[in-house]
Amino acid sequence: MKRIFLPILFLTCFQAFGQEAEEAFLSDSIPAKKTEMKMGIRLSPSLNFFDYGDLSFGQIASDNKFGIALGMAFDWKVTDWNRFRIEPYLEYQMVSNNSINPNISAITTFNNFILGLDALPLVLTYGGKIKGQVSFGGFAKYYLSSSQKTTLDGDPVSNFEVETNSLQYGFSYGIGAYIGKRLVELRYYQSLNDFVKDPVISNSINQVQLILVY
Repeated sequence: MKRIFLPILFLTCFQAFGQEAEEAFLSDSIPAKKTEMKMGIRLSPSLNFFDYGDLSFGQIASDNKFGIALGMAFDWKVTDWNRFRIEPYLEYQMVSNNSINPNISAITTFNNFILGLDALPLVLTYGGKIKGQVSFGGFAKYYLSSSQKTTLDGDPVSNFEVETNSLQYGFSYGIGAYIGKRLVELRYYQSLNDFVKDPVISNSINQVQLILVY
């Protein structure tokens, strides 16, 4: 009995080992599906303006100023029609508060250096080599420094400075196209909190950016 059992056990173990080796070879020979990720340099000129609560969606106030940002874009393919993007950047932002009364003109201009982050969990795409896309997400901006200058009827005003919030956050909405590995997008930023700390007048900074990713 023992003489019969040992060869049977040996053959069984040999067969199991051979089957396991075959499965391991097949699993190694079939390449695992990799997540597609693109990385690029992000350049974005911007137009910045105050919203005092009297602007409808998409409108731009007359007291707008320019800015620019430079950073990176990390772009993951989730499905054939949806992508996910993370975009950290450094930004130089100018914004102006222009108060014109019948007898006096008061202008306060802010120069801001910002560390920003855009998170876009919903990027819908459609097309071939040129893919149209729309995006929705959120942003957060930490103001590393902010300087301000006020003029009264064109004359500089000293010893006058308003208190500002160092953190801004809100929603972003974009429309554009992927052109191969490149991206061109026009994006609107809607801030959800005040920039100047004022208990009476709402004064959030809204922005339009032209996003260029190479």
